[in-house]
Amino acid sequence: MQGQITLSKKERHYQFLYLIAMLVAALLFLGILFLKGFESPFSDEDIVSVQNLEEKAKFDQKQKLSFKTLDSTFSMINRLTDQPVEPFTESNIIYGTNDVANYFQSGDNIIDIRKDAYPQIAKFYKMYYDDKKIISSKTENIKNLERQAEECSIGFKEKKSQLFQKATMMKSRNQ
Repeated sequence: MQGQITLSKKERHYQFLYLIAMLVAALLFLGILFLKGFESPFSDEDIVSVQNLEEKAKFDQKQKLSFKTLDSTFSMINRLTDQPVEPFTESNIIYGTNDVANYFQSGDNIIDIRKDAYPQIAKFYKMYYDDKKIISSKTENIKNLERQAEECSIGFKEKKSQLFQKATMMKSRNQ
């Protein structure tokens, strides 16, 4: 029979500490070995944040220049009434809407995602303008129908009076 080797409590404690120390040493060695050529993601953080600020500043600068086009196009559309649109005003509105849609499409290379709102604003302007044109055409149709109804009513009254006069003339002849 072989005798089992038993460790005392103190020896087991030292053995545990030795295994932990070996594990830490192995992790450090392997970490240094594998991560030696790895570039830290935190080393470029300052440069990236400065670039983001520059991009936002470029966008803000260009956006300030776009306010005049945005406001003038919207006010032209908003001023439309139920009257037919004049061709000059219509072409100005169409050009303004296209300018808004293509404002950040030029070669500025602005990465800011807020530039994606400009085509959506242009779509809104186009829908708003189309709604104003529909209102104008429907109002024009209603006015035409009212005028035709009035002319028809006047014609009907004239025909009615003519028939009444003919009927009275016929009665007077028959008597």
